[in-house]
Amino acid sequence: MQFENDPDKSAAILAKHGIDFEQAKAIWDDDSSIAIYARDGDDGEVRSVVIGMIGDRLWSAIITWRGVVVRMISVRRSRNDERALYVETNNQR
Repeated sequence: MQFENDPDKSAAILAKHGIDFEQAKAIWDDDSSIAIYARDGDDGEVRSVVIGMIGDRLWSAIITWRGVVVRMISVRRSRNDERALYVETNNQR
């Protein structure tokens, strides 16, 4: 899978949330990760949230697809509703 991101935004995310976009790629290593529609961005691109484990923590990456490339927009610790959805979805598998 190919990824792209804004390096300055990655540094800002690292300072704010303790993870950068390079580290966040590990979300896709979680075989139980889930992706859900988030919203349409101001630029018209469809935004999705990918929720998955990195180590013992659940993270959420906000992304958009640009062809076959995943454009990372943000990453942060998962919110309570995202945690619940992750657990519920994986209990149904």
